[in-house]
Amino acid sequence: SWGLNRLYVVVSCKRCNNLLLGDTRHRTRACPHCGLRMVLRGQKVLARTEFSQDAVAMIQELKKRDVK
Repeated sequence: SWGLNRLYVVVSCKRCNNLLLGDTRHRTRACPHCGLRMVLRGQKVLARTEFSQDAVAMIQELKKRDVK
């Protein structure tokens, strides 16, 4: 799943715990909330999909669950 094909993953920032969307074609992702740059490989993947819109919906659903 870490190859050349585009796969979107939802991970949690190690610093601020906010959820973020990562594209597995890239090695790292900066958290849009706190700016921490993380290596995507090795992070706990909370959700994965081939479509960015689905990943955004997954983040929204995970946030709803976390609020309750």
